[in-house]
Amino acid sequence: MIHLLRSGRVALIVMILVQLGLTAAAQASLSDFEQALRAIPVSDVARCVTAVELGRSQPDFPSSEVLQFLDRLATSSYTSPDREAILLDLVVAMEEGLPVDGLVTKGLEGLARGVPAANLQQSLHQRLVLLAETRDLLYAKGIFSVAPGSPQSVDTALPTPRFNLLVTHVSDTIADYLEGGGSPFEGHTLLQEVRFRLTSLERATLNPEDVELVLKRIEPADLTRVALSAVS
Repeated sequence: MIHLLRSGRVALIVMILVQLGLTAAAQASLSDFEQALRAIPVSDVARCVTAVELGRSQPDFPSSEVLQFLDRLATSSYTSPDREAILLDLVVAMEEGLPVDGLVTKGLEGLARGVPAANLQQSLHQRLVLLAETRDLLYAKGIFSVAPGSPQSVDTALPTPRFNLLVTHVSDTIADYLEGGGSPFEGHTLLQEVRFRLTSLERATLNPEDVELVLKRIEPADLTRVALSAVS
């Protein structure tokens, strides 16, 4: 019960932190992000600003949450090198066109809980690897991303926001499982966890047809390979 209460407090703190930044960040310009990056500080501001610019070109980029994370990171008790190491995983994700919602949420949670810098960086790096591997897995299964409004030549070509949601939730499920002590070799259990997460989010967050598409095509061995990529 105490653990649940603490988890609930952390979730509430993260939600409040995000909400406090929504109004200001909603109108944020690229220069606002640059200012936040300089406050961290980072050694290569130009690279980071370019990464943010790439991220902001995506229709589902969480600008408010990203700026909130940068501001919280800048005022954290971590050393400057640790802050930059933590930020690097987010920068790489933006450069690679990966969805960053899960990284930012985990980052804000870690900052709110006072997680040691090395642990937070390790967690974010693992999640970055899983995001990339999950995206590549969907590609290998014939599930692709197309810009919203573009012609959908095949049923497996999903608008970018819908595709990114699948990548986020599948990779987050694997990350949570591994961080909870689960073995990457338990592919059948991983698939059960993914199935539960995706079906729980049907209609509220995920398109039911997208969920069915993924669950029909991925297998336990696929998820084992993805999980192993993050622990090897």
